[in-house]
Amino acid sequence: MPTLLQIDSSPRSASVSSALAARYVANWKQKHSDGKVIHHNTTLEKLPYVDEVLLSAMFSPAETLNADQKAILGQSDRLCDELIAADVLLLSVPMWNLGVPASFKSWVDLVSRAGKTFRYTSTGVETLLAPGKKAIVVSSRGGAYTAGSPAHAWDQVEPYLRTILGFLGISDVTFVFADNQSRSGDAPALGVATAEKQIDALPIA
Repeated sequence: MPTLLQIDSSPRSASVSSALAARYVANWKQKHSDGKVIHHNTTLEKLPYVDEVLLSAMFSPAETLNADQKAILGQSDRLCDELIAADVLLLSVPMWNLGVPASFKSWVDLVSRAGKTFRYTSTGVETLLAPGKKAIVVSSRGGAYTAGSPAHAWDQVEPYLRTILGFLGISDVTFVFADNQSRSGDAPALGVATAEKQIDALPIA
């Protein structure tokens, strides 16, 4: 069964990034009527940040874990298993202060697990994810940070996501940006319309 893992991170009910992600999900379901969609919103679900409880749980023998350690490690295990099972990873990540939302970073920290989604070897890092996974990133931004523009160097979303997804073994990453959402006039609507066209043009395997 084809599986799509959708990770939203905006708390807004009128979120542009979440709405664009939902548009892709609808297109994906038309192709995969029997497919499975796993959906999380990292902010609304209040995913835990890395703290001493989680760190100690990750590096302690299973038989020594207390109830709190088992609970948070179990949550991380479930999120890792979802990532492992997914064929397509759909991330809706609005740009906040040039970077990703803190709650989304929590999801990244919970699924970036040595021995679970990757491992260290004598020759470097080796992914434990199956080859061929694809990622689609939908990101709404207040301005425009296109390559060649003066603001391009300020974008800390795309470089970070390409790096961490590549670290986990996902190199097939497509970005869709809804630019100029904090601008006046027709700019926000034009940014959304452009992103919608790009989403509708994405091939669905």
